[in-house]
Amino acid sequence: MKIINESIDMIAVFQKETGKITPFKFKYRDKPIKVQRISKIYEEKLAGNRRLVFVCIHNERDVYEIKYELDTCKWYLFKK
Repeated sequence: MKIINESIDMIAVFQKETGKITPFKFKYRDKPIKVQRISKIYEEKLAGNRRLVFVCIHNERDVYEIKYELDTCKWYLFKK
């Protein structure tokens, strides 16, 4: 996997009862990529910034690591 760490546009589902966040689709270099499956979710804290990390699968072969920064509400494509 290659480190990219670019800000992306994301469509996500936020459940009001549980607060659970589920990424649905994002745009990388003007190409829409639909999240078909999430294989792993974990939280990390880097320099005081809390982030949710989603390891997502697209087309059963492409793996993306997407990060959601809780303080700024921004999405990042970290690895491809």
